[in-house]
Amino acid sequence: MKKLLFLSLLLVLVLGTVACGRSEIIPPQYNDEEGGKTVGSSDSGLYTPMPTTTIRVTPTATPVTNPLQGGSAYDGVSASERMVIRSAYLSLVVDNVSASVTQISSLANSFGGYVVSSNIGEQQNRLYANISFRVDADRFNEALQALRNLAVDVRSESTSGEDVTEEYIDLDARLRNLEASEAQLLDLMTQAGTVEEILKVQQQLVNTREDIEQTKGRMQYLEQSAALSYFDVSLEQSLLSVEFVAYNRTAGEDEGIQFESTISGGFSPYTYEWNFGDGKTSTEANPVHAYNDSGVYTVTLIVKDDKDHSAEFSRADYISVSASWAASNTAGSAWKGLVALGHFFINLFIWLGYFSPLWIAILLILYFTWWRKRKKKVQS
Repeated sequence: MKKLLFLSLLLVLVLGTVACGRSEIIPPQYNDEEGGKTVGSSDSGLYTPMPTTTIRVTPTATPVTNPLQGGSAYDGVSASERMVIRSAYLSLVVDNVSASVTQISSLANSFGGYVVSSNIGEQQNRLYANISFRVDADRFNEALQALRNLAVDVRSESTSGEDVTEEYIDLDARLRNLEASEAQLLDLMTQAGTVEEILKVQQQLVNTREDIEQTKGRMQYLEQSAALSYFDVSLEQSLLSVEFVAYNRTAGEDEGIQFESTISGGFSPYTYEWNFGDGKTSTEANPVHAYNDSGVYTVTLIVKDDKDHSAEFSRADYISVSASWAASNTAGSAWKGLVALGHFFINLFIWLGYFSPLWIAILLILYFTWWRKRKKKVQS
């Protein structure tokens, strides 16, 4: 009997020891940010216990290092190692706008860049253009000097530099934290036990991946902008050109002729030098000139701008002047005289008709006076 009791006690002790030595199985848990409760706990009624340990997705702060140098963030970054986006804006006057646009396009390619956009237009008989392009950042100063050499005149020039080193380092740290969080979520996905848990983890994965892509995109933009400097150049034509017209190309002697000039390019104010072909000149922009002698005349105009550029325009045998005694002129004068005489008679008849009552009264008085004188004469 004593042996039986001893064996029973020994069996109880062994079973107790085995029970105490078992590991507790804790289901995977993560915080539901929307509902504020833990998903995957055993009391949710949606979870079947699995032999796994607890995993919590808690992104930890990753030590930030400088990707441009390899040290700690912002420390010891020299000026040559900093990430700077350089830009230049110029307004140039060139001899030929179209040719300059082609030259600038070649310049961008030769300096390791490319043309972003370009356009050419005309306003008030003057060509304008705008071209934007990028070049290798290491050749920024070379490109700037090459543009100056292309221009006849530099109207304006401005350069700027934006230091984005700190922003890039912060983005790099954020990217590594997001990638660490993504790895934890992927590991948690393999341990999720229900469809609801899988969907929730998957949604967090989608949001994290979106943040990763946005961060990478911003970093890539900063890298490319710092590697390729930006230029924006406006161009206007300096090539001076001039033309003129006469309102009437045929005239008589001493008859005034109106001339009008048209100028494009150059730099105002302008000076004018007209040669009318008869030994007379003018410095007006739009003069009126009368020829004293009949003949055919060549007219020439020379214009100079404020930069001492000049342009010449000539029209050979442009003006024809007729003598005043020519048959055509005589016929014209006779016709004008006849028209004037007709106008005189028309006006006379109009005035007679308008004052007809007065004229009739005067005629009656004169007739009555004459009749009385005649009657007296007969009686005597």
